[in-house]
Amino acid sequence: MKHTYTPATDLAVQETLSWFRSQKNFEEKFRHSLRTAVNEVLDGRRTGRYSIEQLTKNEKSYIGTKVEIILQDTFEIPRGVKKEGAKEKPLDYLVRGHEVDCKFTIGTNWAIPQEAVGRICLLVSVDEARERFSAGVLRSRPEFLTGKPNNDGKRGVSAKVGKKQIEWITKESAFPKSILLSLNPESQKYICDESRSGQERVNRLFERVQHQLIDRDTTDTVAQQLDGMARVREGDGRARTVLRNEGILIAGHWKAHRKILETLHVQIPRAPRNGELVSFRVVEAKPWHQDLPRTALDGREWVLAKDGDPRENGPRLPGTKE
Repeated sequence: MKHTYTPATDLAVQETLSWFRSQKNFEEKFRHSLRTAVNEVLDGRRTGRYSIEQLTKNEKSYIGTKVEIILQDTFEIPRGVKKEGAKEKPLDYLVRGHEVDCKFTIGTNWAIPQEAVGRICLLVSVDEARERFSAGVLRSRPEFLTGKPNNDGKRGVSAKVGKKQIEWITKESAFPKSILLSLNPESQKYICDESRSGQERVNRLFERVQHQLIDRDTTDTVAQQLDGMARVREGDGRARTVLRNEGILIAGHWKAHRKILETLHVQIPRAPRNGELVSFRVVEAKPWHQDLPRTALDGREWVLAKDGDPRENGPRLPGTKE
């Protein structure tokens, strides 16, 4: 009687799968690792790039190397080791005693090298346009692969059979695109205008992108300077000082700032963390603002500005006297 393979009865596949799923916050660890890998290849601080599509073909392929390295570090996975007398080449990882090869794609398929055929692969993908990522485990048996290898001798995972054999650690999970990529083309051009100084671009970022958490990578990408965050602090020409003249305040992760954001009901998904900032516009409370939540700053009461409210000088947030 012919034995039919199923991943459910493949002990090595199931132990690899369960190991990843047993890691605390495994989905967030994958998401953060992938975002970090993409950001490191984009190298926004030096290049000003914020989308995978802005990379060359060689740079796109290098994301896979970064993903392998960063996942290993994040999950603290031992490297694969060559066993004495074994003919097979060691793979990237050693998970519960099983050799695992890490394969990444920004497309719809993975390239499986000859040395990984028949062995366990960790398959990871990112779809920047759809803002999704997936990670799964596959025993890359020959019958699960496409018949024709590419120029490097690698074969893809067949859609008809192979992809149905993947055991998903997480599938179609959220992978937020960079803040800059999420903006409309007019705003991208306005903020990232290369004819402007790094300081001017940072000022424009916090002027245009309000009520959104802006991370350090985004600020550095816009500034294209060693310390983009320094462009935000109080000082002549700097973002907090310049934008306060328009009533635009920039809050950080500090407790006093979080309290103000909460009191004014600034609509953000969560409180800022270290390295994250959020801008919002306020006006001094007027009689017609009676139903709006307010906060006391600089001896006066302030409310969150509405579109029709005229711009006016705003107060200084506590703890921003750099």
